[in-house]
Order: sequence, then C-alpha cells, then structure tokens
Amino acid sequence: MNKEIFYKNDLYTLEWKYTELEFIELLDTFSALNNLITPFINNVTNSIYDSIKKNNTIKVTDFDLPNIADELERSLSHNQLYKSYKNHTEQSLSRFTFNKFLQRIFEQDGDNNESHTIQRYFHSWLEKKLAQNITQDSRFNSFEVLRSLMNKTQMLHVFYNHVILNIPKYWVKSKKTKWVEVTVSSEKLLESMRVYSKEYFENYIDSLQIQPKENLWSYTQEVTLNSDYIMLNHEFSFISSVLIKKDVSLWIEFWDNLKLPIIQDSVFHSLSDFRPHQYLELVNELVNKKKSFKSKLKVLLFILAKNFFDASLRLTERLSIYESPERKNERNKQFFHKGVKQQKEWNKEKKQYYDKIIKLLKKQLSNSEIEDWIFSYKPRTTNRQFKPNKIYNSEIKLLTKTYRKNSGLLKPDFRSFNLQKFNFYIEITQKKEDNELASSLLEAITNYISSDKFFWDKSYSEPYFSAFKGLGFILSKQDNPIQKGEELINNFKTIHQGWNPSKIDTTPLIKESFVCCGVALLIENDEAFKDKSQKEQFFKRLLNHILKQDRYSQFDNSEYYQMPLHLLFLVASKVFLDVKEYCEQQLIDYYDNLYSLLLILSSSEKSICDSSKMLINERLNREYLFLRKKLNNSNQADKVQELEKMLNVLNLGTKS
Repeated sequence: MNKEIFYKNDLYTLEWKYTELEFIELLDTFSALNNLITPFINNVTNSIYDSIKKNNTIKVTDFDLPNIADELERSLSHNQLYKSYKNHTEQSLSRFTFNKFLQRIFEQDGDNNESHTIQRYFHSWLEKKLAQNITQDSRFNSFEVLRSLMNKTQMLHVFYNHVILNIPKYWVKSKKTKWVEVTVSSEKLLESMRVYSKEYFENYIDSLQIQPKENLWSYTQEVTLNSDYIMLNHEFSFISSVLIKKDVSLWIEFWDNLKLPIIQDSVFHSLSDFRPHQYLELVNELVNKKKSFKSKLKVLLFILAKNFFDASLRLTERLSIYESPERKNERNKQFFHKGVKQQKEWNKEKKQYYDKIIKLLKKQLSNSEIEDWIFSYKPRTTNRQFKPNKIYNSEIKLLTKTYRKNSGLLKPDFRSFNLQKFNFYIEITQKKEDNELASSLLEAITNYISSDKFFWDKSYSEPYFSAFKGLGFILSKQDNPIQKGEELINNFKTIHQGWNPSKIDTTPLIKESFVCCGVALLIENDEAFKDKSQKEQFFKRLLNHILKQDRYSQFDNSEYYQMPLHLLFLVASKVFLDVKEYCEQQLIDYYDNLYSLLLILSSSEKSICDSSKMLINERLNREYLFLRKKLNNSNQADKVQELEKMLNVLNLGTKS
C-alpha cells in the first residue's frame, strides 16, 4: 500500500477501498484464475476495438462466459467475503459479474445493482485486467481510438484510472502533437454541466485586455476567480491526467495551449490526486524556460504556486485525522498505523517541497512578487467558537518561515501592503534591531490604515492581534514614542457630530479603535518610557481619551471602543498592576454600556479590587434590572444568561 493512496483518499474512503484493493491484489496472485479469464478479456478487447473501428453493435449474448466457478471455490474458500456471499445466495458470482461487466461496456448499463460487496470487488478486478490488456495492445495507441475507448467505457468505475496508469509513454511521445494541441473554442473544453456560454468567454477575453497588470499576483487572482465552477470535459480531463503522469513537459505544452488563465487554473481541480513531486517538476520546467510560452510565465508560476499551497493544505487536513487514535476502529485497523506514518512523513516532506519551490520561484519572480502571493494568505478562525484554524494557519506559517529562510538580504517594498506583510517585517525588525526599518514600517502601516484597503473585523484574531503588538513595538523604537503614539491617535480621532448626524459612517471608528489598540500595547515596551510615572500618566491619558470618545459618539459604539478599553484593562491586570485599580474604577464610573463593562471586567483571570466591587455593585443596583428587562424585551435571552455568568465570575452574586 503506497503513500499515494493516502494522498488520494481520506480515511472514510479508505475504510471501504482498502479491502477492495486487498481483494484485487489477492485475485492477481491466483495464476490459474488469471489464465482462465485471459481469453475472455482478449475477446472483450477485440470486440471493443471492432465497435470503435467498424461501429459494430456488440451483443452481450455473443460472448462465451468463462467457467471459473470451481477455481474460485478453490482460491477463495477461506476468504470471508466469499464465504459470506455463498451463505447468502446461490447466484453464481462469476456469471453475475461477467454479465454486469459486459452490460456496462456494450449496453451502457448504469444500474449499480450489486447486492454484495464481493460482486463490486470482482468487477473492479475485471476492469483492471481489461485496462492492462488494452494498454498492451498497439491497436489502441492512437489518440482517436483512446478517445473513443473512454466514451464507450464511461459506465466502468476504475477502468479509467487503470488505463491512465498503464498507457505506455511512447504512445504519447510518438504522437505528441495530437495530445497537446487544443483546436476547439474555450467553451467546448469544458464539462457541459458547468460550461460558461460563448458570450461569457468573449467578455472574459475582453476583460483580460483591460485588467491592471502592475501587480501580477492580483491580476492572477482576478483572472482565475471562480475557476472552481468550471471543469474540463471528459476528453480533455483524460488528456491532462495522462500527460501529467507520463511527461510533464508535454503537459505544460497542453496547459499553455488552454490559453485562458481561468481554464488553466481549473485544470488542477480535476487532477485526481496530489503528487508533490509533480508540482516541483512543473515549476522547475517553467523557470528553466526550455521552451517559450504563449501565456505569461509569471502568471503560470503564480497559478502553480497557489495550487500547490491549496493541495498541500488539503493533504495536511486529510492526514490530520490520523493524529486522533480514537478514530481507529475495526474497519480501518489494518491500515491506520500506515496512515499515522504517512502523516508524520508528509509533515516533514512538505517543508522540503516548500523550500525547493520558493528557491525555484526566486529564479523568475522578485521578492516583492513572491511576497504579494505569500502575504495574500490571511490567518483564519474556525466556524465554531472562533478559535484559530490550526492547520490552515500552520500552513501559512510554514510558507512564511520558508520564504524568510530563503530571502537573503531583504529590501522591503511597501507599495503593496497588508497586515500579514506588516507582521512579517515586524519580526525582521525585532531580530535585526533595525530602527530605520521600524520608521519605514510606521509610515507604511499609517498609510495602510488610512487607505480604503484597510480592514479589521473587530476581533483579536490573527493577523490583527500581532499587528497591535507590532504597532506598539515600532512606536517604542521611535525617538519620542509617547509623542508619536499620541500623534497617531489624534490623526485617526473621530470627530463626532453629536445629535442628528448627517450620516453615520463607522469606517473612521474602526480605524480609530484599531490605532488605539496598537497604541495601548506600547505600554508593554518599557524602553518607551523614562520611568514608571511617565508610563502611568500615558496610560491614564489614553484611557480617558477613549472613554471620552465613547461618550461623545452619536450612538452606542461600545462594539468599537470596547476593544481598546478591553486591551487597556488586560494590560493593567497583567502587565502594569500599578494602574489596575484606577483602570477598573474609571471604567465603572465613565463607561456607559453596562453589558460591555461587565464583559471587560470579567475577562481577566485576576479578580477586580474590593473597592471596584463596591462601585460596580452600586451601579448594578441602579441599572441591572433595566438592562435585564431591555435584553428580555429584545429577545436576547443568550445575553441574559451571559449576564448571569459574568456576575458569577466577578463574585457579585445573583441580582434581582
């Protein structure tokens, strides 16, 4: 059982496929049985060829079925699947399967009416034997005959894969022009169920001409958008699958001839399995430019790079299930330990693949272009409980780490900028203690926050929390950190319009809150302050500024200002205990939203001060019942329950 079967199938698929493969391998060992069916397979092969070349109608009743019942009994008498079949039916296994096999080929019978597992397994074995026989028959070596063969055998299940696996390379190389040329229009390349109209491709081609090309990675993303909604049709998918296994240079010619990036990208969705070495070979072939290409070389490299990342991620996710011993059961115990081994091996191997691919890309792409690709991947959270997506984020981390290792002396280009790039260069700055780079980063992040491209989802998830810490760090490296921090806050300060504002735009609020979060974490960097007194005064000014902004806002903006206030509270509770009591009491006295206040106060592992408990109890006595009634009236029962939990965390008891 080689590793490629784990690359191609998940655990649940292998639970039924593994026994099928074992059964087929078992049948292959019985030489007498194989000899008995050889004339039958030859007869079927000849009949298929005649039906292709002479357009003959073949009748199933024309075939003499091999009499292998006795040999099956001798060979499989101890096999559990065979014994189970014999115990449940008197129907001949071989006769039923031979007839079903012929009906699927010559009558296009798509009815899956096998009632026993062994019938399916035996059928798969016949398909394998037929594929091996046909790919040894030189009459089938022309592309036209193979194309007709694929059409006539569409009802078979595993035949297609065995044909692709066994086609001799010289069949392809001797007629390579036929294999690589693409003479039909774009819409005729695609599966009819997913095809776009001719008009769509005409408009798409027009859009390629006007699409901005200053940033080729952005261009690639735009022109391959929605490629997962299209798929090569049966004929061209077959060509692609054969060429990728037989000769990558010919596959690249075929791929290049597809012309349109959206179709070139869609090819990877129909490749049946992921073989990392093939991606490496493809990138190597492209960067060494042994041939000229009709398509833009850098666009082809970006398409390959993004599909390698996606395929590597899918394989890592697929194999991650073997990290859980509780998944082992009776259905998979025979191969589970092999899956564990493959999972460990892949996690080691993919580091080497990323390393080699980055080195190859650098031969044709600049650091800036590679960074455009790498930093387009944004850390994710899971759908449940908004926890970090460990596997996805680890894939990004590996990619980023590999690039940093291979990047040499970096000359940052901040014309293309986002938070992922910011966080990467923060790490570079911290390791090199490069104050000049810190100043350039401060300018770049300021410009980015000011731009329309800035986005923050108002959470502490990545890349946002690292960006907060990074902003605090680079401020600490400026000549006058406190002044720079306060200038930054004033630059992004929202001027609230008071009652009846002409319009409500939350974008400035989001930017202001983000900046306040970053400046709040300046307090983590002791070197930014002359002494504790200066740090304390800065903390108090920042806290009071945010509380004032919250009170001036024209509507309840707690969801925005709550974030920097929460960070300041955590800083006071964990890093700067000297201001803990002051912070708690200022929040209790001046933060108007009681629910958000309780969220903040209950978020720390450390209990609030006794004096703060007295203050919050006084406020609860005034406002609690009103808040609870308000939440109940607006059908927010979940918040009522959360309210009770927060009171328990704060040891304030139940209010009535």
